[in-house]
Formats: sequence, C-alpha cells, structure tokens
Amino acid sequence: MACGRGRRRVDRPGFFCYKRAMTVEQFLPALHFGDAIGNSALALHRFLQGCGIESRLVAMTCDECLRDQAVLFADYRLDAQSIKIMHFAVASQLTDFFLELKGKKVLIYHNITPAHFFVGYSDFLVRFVTAGREHLGRLSDCFDLSLGVSQYNAGELRDLGFHDVRVFPLLVNLDDYGQEPSRAYMELLKNERKNILFAGRFMPNKKIEDLIKVVFFYKKYISPAVRLILLGNTNTLPKYYLAVKDLAARFYLTAEDVLFTGHLPQDEFLSVFRLADVFLSMSEHEGFCLPLLESCYFQVPVLAFDAAAVAETLAGAGILFCDKDAALTAGLVEQVLENEPLRRQLRARAVDRIKGYRRLADPAQLLDWLRQL
Repeated sequence: MACGRGRRRVDRPGFFCYKRAMTVEQFLPALHFGDAIGNSALALHRFLQGCGIESRLVAMTCDECLRDQAVLFADYRLDAQSIKIMHFAVASQLTDFFLELKGKKVLIYHNITPAHFFVGYSDFLVRFVTAGREHLGRLSDCFDLSLGVSQYNAGELRDLGFHDVRVFPLLVNLDDYGQEPSRAYMELLKNERKNILFAGRFMPNKKIEDLIKVVFFYKKYISPAVRLILLGNTNTLPKYYLAVKDLAARFYLTAEDVLFTGHLPQDEFLSVFRLADVFLSMSEHEGFCLPLLESCYFQVPVLAFDAAAVAETLAGAGILFCDKDAALTAGLVEQVLENEPLRRQLRARAVDRIKGYRRLADPAQLLDWLRQL
C-alpha cells in the first residue's frame, strides 16, 4: 500500500505514521520594497508556495505595501518543526534568536560592508557594521547549511568556520524586468547625450565620487554630450550624498550632466536601464552587485572596477579594470560607447551570462538541499 502525501510507512506491518509536510520560514531584519535581499526572499517564498510547500516570511520590520506577505517578528509564534532560513546582512536580535533555536537551520549570507568605508561619514554605521561582523562570527556553529550568494561570500563563511558552506546566487525574478517602462520618463531623458549609468544605494563603498571624476574628464577632454545617471536611494547616508553633490558642483557639472534620480518606481527604473548606453561601476566592495546582472539582462555594456564579487557576478560579460585613473577609465568608456563591434560582443556575452545565471539560480536546487536536511 503506497504512502499518501506526507505519510511514511514504518517497519511493523499494518502500522503507518504521518510525517509532517515541509514548512520553510525565512527570517529577515527588514523586508523593504525594491530591496535585493527582500526580493530574493520573496522569490523563494513564492516558488515554495508554487510547489505546495508551506512558506512564511518573518521580518522584524516591513514596508506597509508588503505587510500581507510577512509576519512581523514581534507577532511570530514558534514553529518547532519548520526549516528556518536566516538572511544575514546586519546585526539584529535575530542572532540571539537563532543561537537559541533547535531544529534545522540555514544561513543565506549577503555580505557586510567593511567598517573602514564609513569612517568620517557615520560613527553609527562604523559601529553597526562592526557589530554585524561580530554577530556573524558568533553564528559559525549554528547552521546545518550555510549559503553565500557568491563564492566571495562563501569564502568569508569558510574563513569563519561555518559548516557545509555552498554557493547559491541571489534569487532574482528576471521576468519583472520585462514589464512596460514609463514612456513619459524615457521622453524626459531622450536627447543627444550618451547615458552612463550607475545604480545602487549612495554609500561610500560605491565610490560614486570616482564616477564624478570620470564624467568630468570625459566632458572636458572627449565630448560634452554625456550624462551620468545615478539611480538609487540617496537617503541612507545624507552626509555622503551631499559630499558627492558638492564634488559635482566643484567640477561645474550641472543637473544636465549628473542626474540624481533617487529611488524610482518600477516603470521609471526600467526606463533608465533601457536608455543606458553603458553601465560604469567604480565600487570597491560588493557581495554580489545585482545591478551588474540587471545590466546584462538589458544588454547594457558593463565597465567595472575589479573588486570583491564583481568579476564573479559578471562572469565574463563585461570589461574589468584595475586602475582607477580617471583619464584611462574615460578612455575605456569612449571605446565602449563608440566601438560598435565591441558593443555587439558585450551584448552577446550579456545574453550568455543571463542564461548561465538562470541555470545556477534554479530554486529547485535550493529546495533539494532543504529536503536533504
């Protein structure tokens, strides 16, 4: 007699016991709209639900627009039988919670920006990210399975002594990028200028000041018909944002030369990527760097400073450089903008990269690992 769903045969003839179906709970310090970590957790949540698996998101804080997707940690009632996944990027009370938990536990590590980037900008953030490193070290014996979203992140976990460390990429629902862009926003930006794009939160590790220097050199010595579009949240660290704006002003770059978009709704976000002629990153620390993958999806040629997980995320789909000299970088930008055979080659590599990402980021693989716990 075959066992039904969730039912397990035992050795004694005529007796059956019922094995509870899998339940997966993902824990996050915060669930924010448009945030890469939150979107990754949501993508796994929806995949699990589509497989008929009971799935919950538990967040300490949650944007109002996502409240129907998550349980607040303050209201959470312990499920002793569930597999619990901790998304780790910051210090929080989830650390002590997981240290005290029994049962099957999984870590997904999204990286922590090193403290030295925040020196001179925020004493609070220096202390905060330092605490994040300390919390991560305390968790080294806590998990049955430890996942880094890149080999770079996995290497940090191995160095700290985590067990059964594997790599599983940041989950991204690429189908979301196929939605209709804002035509009105596209019309606002359409002119003779070439668009150099960078996307990401305004944080010191992103080195947005280096992008300003490249654009200044490009306008002065190569062509004035260029615009730098800086797409991302400017509110996290106002002191850094104001320093970048001040640098642009001291270089006599106007609002036409450097566009600070702030955080955009999805349709306007899509418009910016569809108008971009090149994506330029001078960032010095990335645990994955989702905008590089997004650029590949839109077939925007990528130029990126080779740091941390950048080369791994691009996987050959862009041009890496190791010298931050503004003149040399501006020359590379000109080559990418003006050399059509090179642009075609980079677009072809971007297509291959997205195909490779889809294979590697198959949530069925992660589900198989969870079932083996």
